[in-house]
Amino acid sequence: MKVFLAGRIVVEAEGVVIGERHFPGRQGRLLFAYLVAQHGRPVPHDELADVLWGDAPPATWEKALSVLVSKLRGVLAESGVDGASALTAAFGCYQLDLPEGTWVDVLAAESAAKDAEGFLEADEPESAAAAAALAESVTRSPFLPGDDGPWVEETRRELAAVRARALSALAEASLRTDKVADAVRWAGLAVEAEPFRESGYRRLMEAHVAAGNRGEALRVYERCRRLLADELGAYPSPETEAIYRSLLEAPSGPAAAEAATTSPPGAAPPPPSRNRPVLATAALVVLVALVAAGSAIVVVATRGDKASSLPLPPRVALVVPSSPAGSDDPSQQYVDALDRARTEEGIGTQVLPIDLSKPGLSGLSVRARKSIGHADLVLLAGQFVGSRFAHEFARAPDTRFVVLDPDPINGSLYDAVSRAPNASDVFFIEGPGAYLAGFLAALVAQRQDPAKRPVVSEILVNRDVSSNVGAPFIFGARAAVHDVKVLRNWAGKSSPPSRCEGIASDQIKRGSRVVYADAGACGAGALSVAEALRVWGIAADRDPSNPDRDQGILGSTEKNFGQEVRYAIHSYGDGTLGNYHHLDIGIEHEAVDLAMNPVVPEGIRAKVVGVRLSHMPKWAAEYNTR
Repeated sequence: MKVFLAGRIVVEAEGVVIGERHFPGRQGRLLFAYLVAQHGRPVPHDELADVLWGDAPPATWEKALSVLVSKLRGVLAESGVDGASALTAAFGCYQLDLPEGTWVDVLAAESAAKDAEGFLEADEPESAAAAAALAESVTRSPFLPGDDGPWVEETRRELAAVRARALSALAEASLRTDKVADAVRWAGLAVEAEPFRESGYRRLMEAHVAAGNRGEALRVYERCRRLLADELGAYPSPETEAIYRSLLEAPSGPAAAEAATTSPPGAAPPPPSRNRPVLATAALVVLVALVAAGSAIVVVATRGDKASSLPLPPRVALVVPSSPAGSDDPSQQYVDALDRARTEEGIGTQVLPIDLSKPGLSGLSVRARKSIGHADLVLLAGQFVGSRFAHEFARAPDTRFVVLDPDPINGSLYDAVSRAPNASDVFFIEGPGAYLAGFLAALVAQRQDPAKRPVVSEILVNRDVSSNVGAPFIFGARAAVHDVKVLRNWAGKSSPPSRCEGIASDQIKRGSRVVYADAGACGAGALSVAEALRVWGIAADRDPSNPDRDQGILGSTEKNFGQEVRYAIHSYGDGTLGNYHHLDIGIEHEAVDLAMNPVVPEGIRAKVVGVRLSHMPKWAAEYNTR
């Protein structure tokens, strides 16, 4: 039997899943949780009354308690357990005896956190990460949401402490195995969980240094110093100060990482080598349990006489059009990214085609609809697919939906996502790519005739669709050459290539030496005219897996649609997907960029790369504050 108390209460035994709706209301759920937490111990009636009703029990509380217990016996019977023998009454007490080997998530989480710390002491970081992952996964969900009272609040505090220990262990295990990106994420969450614990800040500083980001490590120190000064009137410890001084004195790069992690005088020696493999000491026993609440899949790994459980990544369904709209359709990128998630991370995946020529969800097969009902995370490829599911968000409250790259001006879909607590969408921040395109265009135009004022041009869809690329292109061009002249024209939505051919021809007649075409399929016409008239072109929104090598093309801005899939899955896995509905993904996630072809002169290429690197902190900050 498996019992889940974090999030929604669920009991699973021999393939039977009992969800919260089977329990006798809020008090029945609370009573069951308390008896599970105390299982094997006789609990006096008045103690249970205090948990259920606090200081104001009803006059007939004993009868009400008896009724609740009777109903709980029925719930146990539904799961295949003899309720009368499992939940007994004697001498003014009730006692719940769960079947031998029963797994309880919150109890397993506490044990797993302790195991993780023991594995770290034994220098077994991989085993520590597995144990800590269980504790973190369980404690990520709220305990008895909607209930309060001293016992509930105390249990939440205890689970918060377990979560903090698990996050700390995950950060340390990630550092010891050189998974620096994971170390930064886990250490950051550990600091959020325990903001007054200095060791968390030190670990986060170390993680940033290992990732090559000394500046961020210094900002972590300043954050720690301010908090201690403002809230406690205290100063950072000598250990924290020692790391801070080493950061100030050390050069950037690998030397900084070595200096920042040097132990101060009198400190404990550093951990052993982080690359030492862990030797297998016992067989791995895998048990899979399908759970109604979130349909979690749990793997129980036994090492010797110790056991821990590691939740696997979610089951992900991707809904794509059955008939992709041309070569520029991103469906294949989405499918390829999902395939990589399956092969590299062990995620259970399904690709579900939908016929968009049919109304609503009638374009999905019956099998596909059932698959969506069993998925934890459903990715909807684009606005047309996402619009079909706008009414399904509320009908499947336990499923997370993410619309990938929706139309930014599709107000109805945007509003549907805003209203649904289980839906999100992912938009591209395309500005940095367009900025770099403008920077490149101006430098190339100036190089062609240094004596003249350089002229470049852009062809866009319309003001609503292209607002996130039009101005950045101009800003980038003027940052490269302050007096550059930028011509701009709008092609309109769904225009044929001939429309852009005419616009580009007119721009070239007016002096444009580089044409940036970001007008969808229409842009191909502009690029063909530019090539014919021996003027450089810059393409837009090309697939990074198939870089342009066309004659006359300086390069292209890229939209990596596969990164949307990766970002959505990882956000769901680390629990950040639920914090906001409208997600942005940009250059710092390698979702957008500018790819330059070999025809770009080396000196100009170096300048573009330089501005990209120097502007990365600004673009990353913009992303993180949206």
